[in-house]
Amino acid sequence: MKEEQIIEATRQLFTTYGYKRVSMDEIAKQANVTKKTVYSYFKSKEDLLKYFINDEIKKMKTIIENTENKDLPYFTNVHNVIIRLIEYKNESEFLKSIIRESEIFENKIITQNLKEIDYEIRKYISKRLQEAIDKKYIEVEDVEITAFLIYKMYIALMFEWSDTKIDKQKIADNIIKILQNGLERKDVKNEK
Repeated sequence: MKEEQIIEATRQLFTTYGYKRVSMDEIAKQANVTKKTVYSYFKSKEDLLKYFINDEIKKMKTIIENTENKDLPYFTNVHNVIIRLIEYKNESEFLKSIIRESEIFENKIITQNLKEIDYEIRKYISKRLQEAIDKKYIEVEDVEITAFLIYKMYIALMFEWSDTKIDKQKIADNIIKILQNGLERKDVKNEK
């Protein structure tokens, strides 16, 4: 019960004010517990941040599991997962808040913790790429580099375009088109 109070109070404070501006005293006050009680559940404010990062990773994994459909083709699944993760990013006030704080203040603690989310997403992409390679759907020279490039396309479109009204379907469609077809025109021979 008290742990849940601390978690909810901290989520609300981090989302509203950011990680850096919130103290353990404020967390205790908001949760209506003593500071000692907060420390009995979480050793530090960074431990609380790690808790929330892991929670975000779990939510993203659940989204992926609920979105993927083994009866659909590989690229359709990738397409659907990308759309759903973009939607989730736009829905998660906590995630938007800490990413914004990380960018504005270049907070190393937040940046390090956000790398966990990056790692988990790249791991998912690598796994899906390897499955597609094994089934002979695609041909890739280096799975890790390809996963990194796919992820960076996703991140660039998701975060750098977040202030515009670009359609999430259009974002996903463009990524899938590049993945399926590449960039080179097949009807024109390259001139060297």
